[in-house]
Amino acid sequence: MPVGFGYGGADEKRADGDQETRKDKTMKLDHVNISTDALEQVKDALVRLLCLEVGHRPPFDNPGYWLYGEDYPIVHLNGLDSSPGESTGALDHISFKDDDYEGLIARLDQDGIKRREKVVPGSGVRQVFFKINHDIEIEVDFDPAS
Repeated sequence: MPVGFGYGGADEKRADGDQETRKDKTMKLDHVNISTDALEQVKDALVRLLCLEVGHRPPFDNPGYWLYGEDYPIVHLNGLDSSPGESTGALDHISFKDDDYEGLIARLDQDGIKRREKVVPGSGVRQVFFKINHDIEIEVDFDPAS
């Protein structure tokens, strides 16, 4: 298992045997890339339901969008001529963190989108799960106080 991808906690052994302290490292999700033959529908769903904004995207050869949250392109969409198929079938869901629980619920209800809700044991974090085109499952987490 490569260094940095262990299961056990803050400290891992590097390949040379030295201890590496993970608690001093910062790992953040940079972006999620979705390839779709329903480019406009996926874009519209994410913009409407998650309040993301279409923003600058480099002039790549293929059609697509970059969707921004807090001035950063967190979702990259790529247009395809045919269904994305099973190429990334292991992807289970995409998770976002938000603070407008009531707003999301209202948008989902207005659009007739089914959802599942859970509360994380011990933390009280509220989770809302729903699906958009291609059965892409979206999770949105809310702090207990939001």
